[in-house]
Amino acid sequence: MHRPGRVPRLPIVAALLLALVVLTGVPAWGAKAGRVHRVPASIPYDCSVDVTTRLTTWITKVPDRSTISFRKDGCYRIDGTLAMVNRAHLTFAGNGATLRATTPGDQGRRHVSFVGGTDLVVRDFVVRGANPNAGATPAAYVAQKAFQHAFAFTGVAGARLEHVQAFDVYGDFVYIGAGGPQQRWSSDIRITDSRFEGSGRQGISVTAGEHIVIARNEIGGVGRSLFDLEANTADGGARDVLITHNVTGAATNFWLANKGVGTQISDIVFTKNKMVEGTGGLVFVYGPTSGYRGPFVFEGNSLIVTDRVHDEGSVGAFFLSRASDVSILDNEVTFPLGRAVPVVEVQDSTNVRVEGNTFTNAGAAQITTVRPGVAQP
Repeated sequence: MHRPGRVPRLPIVAALLLALVVLTGVPAWGAKAGRVHRVPASIPYDCSVDVTTRLTTWITKVPDRSTISFRKDGCYRIDGTLAMVNRAHLTFAGNGATLRATTPGDQGRRHVSFVGGTDLVVRDFVVRGANPNAGATPAAYVAQKAFQHAFAFTGVAGARLEHVQAFDVYGDFVYIGAGGPQQRWSSDIRITDSRFEGSGRQGISVTAGEHIVIARNEIGGVGRSLFDLEANTADGGARDVLITHNVTGAATNFWLANKGVGTQISDIVFTKNKMVEGTGGLVFVYGPTSGYRGPFVFEGNSLIVTDRVHDEGSVGAFFLSRASDVSILDNEVTFPLGRAVPVVEVQDSTNVRVEGNTFTNAGAAQITTVRPGVAQP
């Protein structure tokens, strides 16, 4: 079902952060620097030995409200998980240091993991995983190692990940989800001015997070989907997510994958992003029949459609199943020549507005389909 409706506005939090982050560059908040604690030279910084345990033990002794400073351009071999639990008001200053995994590891490894905690800053690190096939190829995905994320935030209230790089991981570049005893959602997470290339699973995932900003990053070579906003359980979801001014490259599956379970997917805004390489599919929203997901805004993006990947019988570039309040405005979208790919496929969705776009080589502007096995009114 399709009927005209209002144009969803930027969520208040996202709008304020967009003004602060994109226009002025002034951070909205952040950890106070506090005393600087330098990683001791007794912890090798030439990647000659695994220092996971020694480094983790030392970090646990550094008090909150401090800055942890790594050796400039050092190399720390991390064959396990560099884990921080319930830390507060800490800045991790990488100074260009590399955290390198040299062994394949197992499903339980996260390269850098934050569980709980608040007001964290992580900057100027390079994470190098151990996936020899990382990139936009089916060979990149290894199910038994797919949770080896470069940076994982679970149950974190307030974090800035800025000026970092991640390469060749088996999991996601960044994972944002629930954590701690109460399985609290992560909130107020900003990922900015970073470079990510070569993953085995997703690019950036949000499974239980709200008030998220992903801005001015370069993201490509993704084993599955580039932006993955999917709840793993009915208690999960993604709310108030702003994805803006990113440059994105190839991914095997979708640019936006929004499947999973539950309906707690709302106020999702994609604006001013530029694709320089295509992904297998473009936008895939597939909500449960118990409710609707949205609003979604896609505005001012430069996008590429390849029409290589489909799911649940989808055919449209923008596939919207059980979505509400969707605005597709002022985008430039290039379609494959001679394929007549439909632009928007509406499947039991409401308030879909498509205006001011430039669609090159596209097929039908909009088609309506029926979800198999679902009775229609």
